Amino acid sequence: MELLEAIKTRRSIRDFTGEKIPDEHIELILDAARYAPSPENLQMWRYIVIREDQEMKDFIAEISMEMAREVFGGQPYELTQGRLWYLPDHMRPREFEDIRDGSLFSYPKYADTVVIGCASECFTDAHLSYNMQLFGSVVVAMGMLQMWLVAHSLGYGCGWMALAISDPRHREMICERLGIPRTWEPIGVLCIGVPKEKRMLGPSRFPMEGVFYSERWGNPYKRLAFRKMKEEGKENE
Repeated sequence: MELLEAIKTRRSIRDFTGEKIPDEHIELILDAARYAPSPENLQMWRYIVIREDQEMKDFIAEISMEMAREVFGGQPYELTQGRLWYLPDHMRPREFEDIRDGSLFSYPKYADTVVIGCASECFTDAHLSYNMQLFGSVVVAMGMLQMWLVAHSLGYGCGWMALAISDPRHREMICERLGIPRTWEPIGVLCIGVPKEKRMLGPSRFPMEGVFYSERWGNPYKRLAFRKMKEEGKENE
């Protein structure tokens, strides 16, 4: 799979078969994270790879479901309908119910591999501080995305979540269970597994003109195709 195709067809997968992935494929996926960029090549990331500890996978799933019920449980059904437009009408009620009762976020239980990415502000002798918000969280996210793209190119699925570590109490429990030093902070969880079924490609993305500005805010970026169309129109006048 070529890089652009992998980027455009990558989807969040939240339904795994529970099948095992060959060790050599997992190593290919994990190795991709090492090549993510970081300031001064500090590489202020560490990843915990959970494959055999089913109790830990279950725990991550349970606290994620708990947080989902707290975050989404009281929301009206209509709230996210604009974002779920791409789902067939008959699927929307079930999808939203799975979000509200937390079952949509049970997938760490069935993933072959659960990767917890951690970052630190203070493990290095850098001459200035690289704070977590601007640097640590970003470099871990880039490493996770590179793993995600490699996994997708190999035919596997990934689901990324922050629900498991969004509550400080849950973060402490995860750190305690996994022995994570308090100088390191869990940033996110990436679940890798064999998808139960291929996911539809939707939803579509905003056009480039909607998210990119040219030279200054508010001046829409115009794609090359549109520029050519405008130029051809002038020539035909």
